Amino acid sequence: MGTAAIREDDSKGRHTTTFRVLKILPQGGLLMDTPGMRELQLAECDHGVSETFSEIVALAEQCHFNDCTHNSEPNCAVQKAIKKEGGSLRRFSSYQKLMKEQAFNRASLSEKNRKKNHWLK
Repeated sequence: MGTAAIREDDSKGRHTTTFRVLKILPQGGLLMDTPGMRELQLAECDHGVSETFSEIVALAEQCHFNDCTHNSEPNCAVQKAIKKEGGSLRRFSSYQKLMKEQAFNRASLSEKNRKKNHWLK
């Protein structure tokens, strides 16, 4: 695919492709080029996040409180593991970020559906 130089005034890239394409990478990943699309939100990805971070989900089931946020509650199994192992803090941060994004997307979709259904009545 063609590329172009960055803009001089703000050092940002510019759109050069005019068609959408999905490339399968040899390592097993996917690369999507969608001209003009700035953001892609995932909907209903709880299962995928839970599967990817299965060790965190398993630890969370051992927490003292069912509604543990894994931040400052006493007897939090996730925080105990992070303090003990030290290396899983970055992975836990990624998990929290994805769960927060999922909650936001779910609320956004719910709001959109509510508004759409309101106009259909």
